Amino acid sequence: MREYLPWLIGITVATATVLLGGGWFRRLAWRIGLVDKPKLRGVHGDAVARSGGMTVAAALLLALLAQMGAARAMDLPQAYLADVDNVYLLLPALTLLGLGLLDDLRPMGARAKLVVQFVCAVWAWVLGFRLDVVNVLGLFSFATDWFSLPLTVIFIVAITNAFNMLDGIDGLCAGSAFISLAGIGAYSLLGGHLQLGLAIPLAAACLAFVRLNLGKPKTFLGDSGSTFLGFVIAAMALRAVRTGEGEIALAPLFLLLSLPVVDITSVVVRRSLQGSNPLTADRGHIHHIAMILFDQSNARAVSALLAMAAVSAAGAYLAGAQPPLAMAVVALPVGLYATVYARGGYLNFHNLRMAAGASRVAHDIAADCRVYGPASALTDAQAIELLELLRISAIGLLDDKSNLVWCLGVPDLERDALELPLYAGGRVKRGVLLVQGASGQADKLAFAAQLMLPLYPAFMEMLESKVRATAKITKPLSAQA
Repeated sequence: MREYLPWLIGITVATATVLLGGGWFRRLAWRIGLVDKPKLRGVHGDAVARSGGMTVAAALLLALLAQMGAARAMDLPQAYLADVDNVYLLLPALTLLGLGLLDDLRPMGARAKLVVQFVCAVWAWVLGFRLDVVNVLGLFSFATDWFSLPLTVIFIVAITNAFNMLDGIDGLCAGSAFISLAGIGAYSLLGGHLQLGLAIPLAAACLAFVRLNLGKPKTFLGDSGSTFLGFVIAAMALRAVRTGEGEIALAPLFLLLSLPVVDITSVVVRRSLQGSNPLTADRGHIHHIAMILFDQSNARAVSALLAMAAVSAAGAYLAGAQPPLAMAVVALPVGLYATVYARGGYLNFHNLRMAAGASRVAHDIAADCRVYGPASALTDAQAIELLELLRISAIGLLDDKSNLVWCLGVPDLERDALELPLYAGGRVKRGVLLVQGASGQADKLAFAAQLMLPLYPAFMEMLESKVRATAKITKPLSAQA
């Protein structure tokens, strides 16, 4: 038992720093203007401090110091962070934390952030956190040779940004980070390089942070916290899944990081099909789809996605212990995530085929709204074309008292419809956007609702002004759809 005391002390310090020191960091964030203000893509109506990055990083550093002090006092050198590579890894990680703080204070261009992230990823590669010899599902292995550097850099940068993208609803990024870190620590016991020194106290800090980030959140991770976690987790995962033969086990690597990997992959593919910049933010992430499927319930959406991530991380251990089962183990979480996308209409062939055209029309209508006003632009031929492309029979706006303010087509309030709350400045609920399809399966319209995002400011203007407009339609939209 004695040899585990330094670990327990580190976990205790990390947890206490987040729970007891979180308030101090939150007040500091408010003083320096490190605040997340309500926005169109957001799901909150109040400004919230972005102090999570500072809190989690401080918890990790204090936990490492406490653990090292206790281990040395007890003459247990194996019970603290002895791997100098892991110590040096904290330097680029803290660099990204600082970059994220600057970005949270004053948004920076995506290119500038990517340059710094690429430099930090190269730093990790130099330290030995790299993709060099890859084992695919236990079937065959191959050496990446001189591709090792670019592949490693792309992987680390992608995972770094993937965790940033997950920070869209309360508890998801920190919860996913906890699952990945706990999985990394457990998996490394199979024979990879032990990652307990960083993984365990950081996992404890993430789990404690979830407490501050759920319900009515007191703080957000911000770009600083999500990129800090993403970078550290990506690098540690590369070490943890290295086999005794020095190969990177690809299946466990995916399983430990499945939620961020699936989300960023789907986002890049979808935005490419839409003809959009892959770095452009929207509301088409897997957690946004889950929110729609669970009637805008943050708790249910997060619980479902984290349960899938936990199943996947547990599968990593099984895939590592029994390589012949790797393919079957990978199929389970992939199937779970695919179910979410399919329920939201994201795997529908027609939706994917018309994504680029619908996105173009939506942006054209949004531009016309700014010039001619929404009452005119939302009732012309282009609006009808958009609904035809999206296979929508009607859309409507209800005010905060459930009165119909505007509609295109004739919504049937007795029939199932996708209901999306609309907030003025992200703060006050002004009404609801109703989206109705000919099929009557409301959840299948999540993809269509995401493509209509450029029109949301016009919808808000209609609600604010209470303009009532009647579309000139020559035939029922249900027949056109």
